[in-house]
Amino acid sequence: MSWIATLRNKLADLLRVESEGAAPEEGAADSGVRTLSTWRDRLSSIPRTIECPVMTLMGRDEEGVIFTGSGRIEIRSATEIRYFMHAAPAVDLRKAIEVVNRVKAQPYDPFDLLRLDAVDYRGAHWSGGYTQADFFTDHDRGWPLAGDLQALSTLAEGHWVSKRSSVELLLIPPIDLPMSERLTTKAHIGNREIRTTYGPGQHTLEVLGTKITFAYEPEEEALWITADTSEALNHPFLENWLTEPLRILLGMPVYPRMVARNLGDGTAQVWLRPSPRTKGPSGIGLLQPFSMEPGAQRAEAFWQAYADILTFIAKGGEFESNPLTRYYEEMCGAAQGSRWALTLTLAGAAEAMASGLTTQADRAPEYSADNLKKMKDHLKAFAYDSGLRDRMLSNLGMVSKRSVLAFMRGLGAAGTLDPDHVQTWYDIRNSVMHGHLVEPWSTEEGDDRLRQMLALVHALTRARLAVGE
Repeated sequence: MSWIATLRNKLADLLRVESEGAAPEEGAADSGVRTLSTWRDRLSSIPRTIECPVMTLMGRDEEGVIFTGSGRIEIRSATEIRYFMHAAPAVDLRKAIEVVNRVKAQPYDPFDLLRLDAVDYRGAHWSGGYTQADFFTDHDRGWPLAGDLQALSTLAEGHWVSKRSSVELLLIPPIDLPMSERLTTKAHIGNREIRTTYGPGQHTLEVLGTKITFAYEPEEEALWITADTSEALNHPFLENWLTEPLRILLGMPVYPRMVARNLGDGTAQVWLRPSPRTKGPSGIGLLQPFSMEPGAQRAEAFWQAYADILTFIAKGGEFESNPLTRYYEEMCGAAQGSRWALTLTLAGAAEAMASGLTTQADRAPEYSADNLKKMKDHLKAFAYDSGLRDRMLSNLGMVSKRSVLAFMRGLGAAGTLDPDHVQTWYDIRNSVMHGHLVEPWSTEEGDDRLRQMLALVHALTRARLAVGE
């Protein structure tokens, strides 16, 4: 970021606190206002400490405040945020001890955890969400409490908040995407131009009535994703949905570092969220943005695929990651581990995707209901070995509905899938799912099997997108 931009943001940050409540100039437009510009420098640098003279830890709704005190919030890395609090019980000692013990005993139920609220020295109110409370290891007096925070959020208002119902995502560091407009930067000494540089600029597309803009900062320190809301893409889902297609397309964990949910009334909810640092796209991705295809064609294909995936996710209507996105998230994680873990994950993802494509008619058994009943009665009459009888009855249940393998072979015959890839999936699935290891090193045969498995997953993904939600 240039020193001019830094000075502008710091001035905006100062004015936001000191001049809150002043009337804006009549007719002032806010179309270019970005809410996150005000908070960028305060939250994005690592490490960063937010000193808080007021901190509270609340219990369940009916319990209210359990601890009060002062302390700090430490932003230690792109994925770690911790709080430290010199606390005093706001209730009687027995109740405070009871709550702390309950939190430790029920770590998976958010309603049994504590909720952190804090006010910093600039007057900003922060919510740290649900958390636990541990004692400092270097203190032995009072109630020195500490814990991990999943994210930080605050309510922003004032002239430096966008008045459009929209979302802003800030990806720090940026990721590489194909842009339709380039950024041109010229350097001058006096009136003499001494250098012209070119870089990625921005790309805009419209999906389901929503205009979405991807734009790089001049120094390429961050990527902005901004979008107005629409009937189909609205709060609170839009801020999560916008990066899901990128995780599928790129095969990498793409998450915004900062998020602003502009409510359209001059207020916004601002978050600092965990954002894993990644180097670049992986081979897991459905469509790499930088392939051997001509630039215009690959960019067009990439953004069309983005629009198709976003439409599919929006129709699913889920706040958390869509199941299709989850499969790619798991494959991305497995790709960082062993070849066996990746093979298992690819096999499981392919089976899950194929199962999601089947209809009730597709799951109909290959045998008539009358014959299946006669066979079941025949097996039940077998009285010589109960263990064998039960095993055969269990196997009969498996043929009472059409298998995923039979369905995938049908897709292979129809040309939706490659029949050889389906057979490779069947061979590997039966092997690795029963504990057979694969080579831990790269071999020609092993690499070819992985490529076929991944191609099968990609083909099933495209089939799922074609069918829709």
